[in-house]
Amino acid sequence: MPKRSELKELAKIRLKEAKALFDCELYDGSRYLAGYVVELSLKACICKVLDTDNYPESGELSRSFKTHNFDDLLNLTGLGRRFDRAKIVNPNLLANWSLVTEWTESFRYKPVGSSPKQLAQDTIAALEDKKDGIFTWMKKYW
Repeated sequence: MPKRSELKELAKIRLKEAKALFDCELYDGSRYLAGYVVELSLKACICKVLDTDNYPESGELSRSFKTHNFDDLLNLTGLGRRFDRAKIVNPNLLANWSLVTEWTESFRYKPVGSSPKQLAQDTIAALEDKKDGIFTWMKKYW
């Protein structure tokens, strides 16, 4: 697995790629890559909590960390309670989380046209909104 710094950089790049695909009207791919922004950011947060540069990739411990499930990854970051409090205070953050957690890695198998333009646009906005964005929030803790 990549190092923490690489996970952070990959998250930033995946967001740029998602936006580029959106600009090319490739909304399914845009939304698919947007999901990896969340996953990579959460995994970078986990590295910080574990005080390691390397995401766990082998051994018994690594099985818990090899998931695409955002709720599970959030719990592994140790930020679950803090995020729950933030969502109570900020309903827009909750709405953004609800939108991005619809994502699964199996989006890659969905038929073309499964993600309409507005949904892809909303997903990107849910990530990068300066005040309420999921990616914005996670960058504080990675």
